[in-house]
Amino acid sequence: MASAAPIIARSSPHVHTQFCDGRSTAEEMVQAALSKEFVSLGFSSHAKQDFDPDYSLDEAREAAYIQEIKRLQAKYADQIKIWLGMEQDFFSTANKNQFEYVIASVHYIKMPDGGKLAVDSSKGQLEVIIKEAFEGDAYALAETYYHMLGQFVKDSQPDIIGHLDLLTKFNKGKSPFDESHPRYVKAATGAMELAFSGCELMEINVGALARTGTKGPYPALPLLRTWRELGGQVILASDCHLAKYLDSSYETGIALMKEAGFKKAAILGRHNELFEWHKVPD
Repeated sequence: MASAAPIIARSSPHVHTQFCDGRSTAEEMVQAALSKEFVSLGFSSHAKQDFDPDYSLDEAREAAYIQEIKRLQAKYADQIKIWLGMEQDFFSTANKNQFEYVIASVHYIKMPDGGKLAVDSSKGQLEVIIKEAFEGDAYALAETYYHMLGQFVKDSQPDIIGHLDLLTKFNKGKSPFDESHPRYVKAATGAMELAFSGCELMEINVGALARTGTKGPYPALPLLRTWRELGGQVILASDCHLAKYLDSSYETGIALMKEAGFKKAAILGRHNELFEWHKVPD
């Protein structure tokens, strides 16, 4: 059996399956969670939207997703607490009242032709967004992205803020963003200040380390420190798309949490409360 990461209890609120863009079934995720000694698990399929259908739920898959997670909740009730959640994008059309919790994220930018392109799809697509929607000004993209996220969280009041600085997924060195540039820092800090009134819990997302080899978890350490200074709290999230990676890079996420100065962290609850709080190990 897998050895436990140095945290009191193992969990993830951010998991994707074949109902959206994941590669494992929901039951395979549950079985992996049991094998890794998880105490709770949250499913968070990409919420229904009226574009990019391969990435998100549609009407039929949403109904099937809800039915399947409820089936698994009943089947595994005496082994693990399972939560029915969704990851809601800025442009989502879903009704969040059908779900037990919501992760709020921004993946897309609206283009001049009215279409929407994802900032985390590829380096080439990110460059297209910067060139065609922002006249080559990468910091204008950062300002738009972060304002969208901050306002979305303030207005929608989700349970968790998802991968804050997702637009840096393909950032290499200082291209296209110098993450210490005053415009970038101001945009990201402003988003956190705006978001804080809508949600005080942000994920430390380690998912892309296993999938794409990114340089570190989201958010980056300077932003995470700012979030702590604002009074924000954190929850470790795997953003898992393949069952074998359900707890991949957890040690890295916990180390970042400690380095940022957090003394406690949330996990999804094992009973009726959505969150439990645990001491971050020394």
